[in-house]
Amino acid sequence: GKVAVFSVILVSASSAAVVYVVIGLLSHDLVFDPRDASRGVLGGIVNVTGTVLVLLAFERGKMGVVAGVASASVLVPLAFSFIGGEQVSPIQAIGIGVIFIGLLVFYVPSMRSKSDAPTSPLPIVFAGLAALAWGLGVVIIDIGSRVSVTGTMVASQLPQMAFTLVMVFIVARSLGGLNQRAVLSIAAAGVALALGQIAFFAAANEGNIGVVAVLGSLTPLVVALLALAVLKEQMSRSERVALVIVLVGTCLVVY
Repeated sequence: GKVAVFSVILVSASSAAVVYVVIGLLSHDLVFDPRDASRGVLGGIVNVTGTVLVLLAFERGKMGVVAGVASASVLVPLAFSFIGGEQVSPIQAIGIGVIFIGLLVFYVPSMRSKSDAPTSPLPIVFAGLAALAWGLGVVIIDIGSRVSVTGTMVASQLPQMAFTLVMVFIVARSLGGLNQRAVLSIAAAGVALALGQIAFFAAANEGNIGVVAVLGSLTPLVVALLALAVLKEQMSRSERVALVIVLVGTCLVVY
């Protein structure tokens, strides 16, 4: 059955926090520096805000439009890296441009309205604000992960866990369809997300956060490929073209 979204976030955030603690202890990286931890909490609050905004956008608008606008969150860390003076080679700059073209090819077809009915700008506004919030969250957590990536990531999960605990147990007073099978599946997704986040911020600490964020924005195409390989879902023509364009851009960025 369908599981309530806040229950999904609660389980995935909790499992991610456990992963951060375990990896931090095993790698001796788990340090709760007060300044960095506070930035982690702030980044988590901003991320929760973005999640609420995008849920509001999904309630009022077309999923393709909302997802396309929300994906613009990558522009915030990219702008931050440029303002901070991080160097990007000409080939990397071309690669970033090619990747953006590929993402446009991927998203634009799903953003086209299939009816002549007037559409409200509110979903786009909410999605745009969500993109801004998520982008700022990435920047804030990156700034706060200089001493300990895992310590800051644990701190960043606390606002999500606190907010969703309130929504699940006080507001909804229901587990929202959670059962043992659902918990295991969602927890596994949370573990995968945590591993990806650790890799993301470790890479950002070693290199250019703007470039790392652009590469991280390829998630929808990876999902499409996994759906093709595992679920046997067919990719549309535009998705196949977008994949080729993005692969070319990625090769230029990592060249």
